[in-house]
Amino acid sequence: MNPTEERVSNLSLQRQISELTARFDQVARDISEIKQMLRAVEERVRALENHEAGAHPLMENRIDAAWRKLEEHDKKIDNLTQIVSRLDHSNRLMAWLGGILGSTVLIWLVTQILGVVK
Repeated sequence: MNPTEERVSNLSLQRQISELTARFDQVARDISEIKQMLRAVEERVRALENHEAGAHPLMENRIDAAWRKLEEHDKKIDNLTQIVSRLDHSNRLMAWLGGILGSTVLIWLVTQILGVVK
């Protein structure tokens, strides 16, 4: 082996090692970027989970309150329906009694008039 060949191969090896070192440095930078990206994604997911955990019970409470109000309104509507039904029945009874009373008064007036005319 000739010293120039040895020197060339050493230079070649040195270049290859520096290229390999550069590539390893690039891989290390890429891996650190991936780690940072994963941390950012994890923070976002954690923030979303915390936000949803805080909002979910609040929404459930609001839905429950609205449901209770709906049930109260249903009861009131049922109660009003019963009252209207009773009033309708009372009105029919009053109309019937008024008809009978009116007929009785009319018959009495007619008999009074006929009694005066005789």
